[in-house]
Amino acid sequence: MGRYSLKLFWQQPDSTKSLLTFETLLATLPSNQALSFAMNAGMYNENYAPIGYTIIDGEEIKSLNLKEGGGNFHLLPNGVLWWDKVGNVHITESNALNEQLNSGEAKPWYATQSGPMLVINNEIHPQFNPDSTSLKIRNGAGVCDDGHIKFVNSDEPVTFYQFASLFKNDLNCPNALFLDGGIASALYAPSIDKHDKKEMGVMVGLVENKD
Repeated sequence: MGRYSLKLFWQQPDSTKSLLTFETLLATLPSNQALSFAMNAGMYNENYAPIGYTIIDGEEIKSLNLKEGGGNFHLLPNGVLWWDKVGNVHITESNALNEQLNSGEAKPWYATQSGPMLVINNEIHPQFNPDSTSLKIRNGAGVCDDGHIKFVNSDEPVTFYQFASLFKNDLNCPNALFLDGGIASALYAPSIDKHDKKEMGVMVGLVENKD
């Protein structure tokens, strides 16, 4: 994948302990790698274990979750941010990905499932209300018309509809996924002097390979 690679992180090397913080992730990276950016990458249970489909380095940590339930994760449709071994990145609605996995069309090397989808094939999630007053700090990711993935962490509280509109109309992302929000929203971005100290489950990070 060249000098930079996008990865998911959850547990400490050679351990079942969760990383929990960006600080621990930074401390456990190999000496020939530097962390350029990181963000919390989906929802987790009380033990900081992922509640949705998770693949790290080709190993399935958690199977695809197609169940119905409460909370944002189950505000269907939800979806999966995933990329293959060569770095082709996608955001796919969960049932559609299930079909692609069964047919062998999708071969994720990294994957994280969250919900709800923000934008699905250029349409804002059908359950989002333009007049909603539910304002929260939110973070998410979109795969956009130019083929790039774009990560967003809101500076101020926004509604789901406002957040989805940003991805659809301003960033031109046909598919975008909510990762989390409120107290769970966390960002590490030294280029803008941002280093949240929160605890979280799976993280997504852009790693610079120095060799």
